[in-house]
Amino acid sequence: MGKEAVPRQTEDIFSQEKLRTSRALLTIGGSKNWRVKVIPNIFPVVSIDNPKAYGYQEVVVETPEYGVEMSSLPESHIADILRAYGARVRALQRDQKIRYILVFKNNGGGAGASIQHAHSQIFASAYVPPHIVVRRKRAQEYRVMNNRDYYSDLLIKEENGPRWIVSGSHVCALTPYASLYNYEAWIMPWRRVDNVSQLSDVEVKEMAKYLKFLLTKVGETGLPYNYYLHQVVGDQFEHLYLRIAPRGDVWAGLELGSRLVVNTVSPEEAATFYRPAANPPPTS
Repeated sequence: MGKEAVPRQTEDIFSQEKLRTSRALLTIGGSKNWRVKVIPNIFPVVSIDNPKAYGYQEVVVETPEYGVEMSSLPESHIADILRAYGARVRALQRDQKIRYILVFKNNGGGAGASIQHAHSQIFASAYVPPHIVVRRKRAQEYRVMNNRDYYSDLLIKEENGPRWIVSGSHVCALTPYASLYNYEAWIMPWRRVDNVSQLSDVEVKEMAKYLKFLLTKVGETGLPYNYYLHQVVGDQFEHLYLRIAPRGDVWAGLELGSRLVVNTVSPEEAATFYRPAANPPPTS
């Protein structure tokens, strides 16, 4: 995606007056005391008026307060943000032309963020990126050959191994094998659902809990980060995961030229880093 499709301004774009008067696609909380608000992106890279780049781009304003990090929000507030994602994904996929939906957050300049007010974005298009097509094809091949879901088998294989972070009742977290990014981590529901709109409320609450834990740990490193979750609309065999991608290393000539990424933090080391935060000791 590169840089975010928003102007390089600071709090002015999300001033209280602009947030109050912007056309809201979704509001969680009261009209005056709202907690999360979704508005159209004023500089979208896709448009329903452009048949060659058909789609929607929306901004999820995560809090009315300026200068607040998402990781500092209460778990209940982060759960509201996830609920906003689900509601908007549910609405966007009603458009029969939409084939791909990406929910993403850029935090910090090194991750492409251009404004400081806590926000994320939802991108929906008629175009499915080629790497998503390849990933989907491989998952389908695995299902045909094994009569099982690849990602469900992944959780079974990885549970309690060196890359495992936490086992919740409804959601788990791990660092993936051959991860691309320093301290990369995935949060996944145990139950196979293909997109965020299908999460139950207990799954949303537990995902919010672990998202807060992991982002707090990323904050300790001082690294910028992205996170994202996506879906191919109509593919009921996907297994949702939220991918946290801290941006510690700069990809240089080797990575750019060969597409062979050198990650200087092993997933096992990353899991060890995260594990104490996701498994706090019992209180006395």
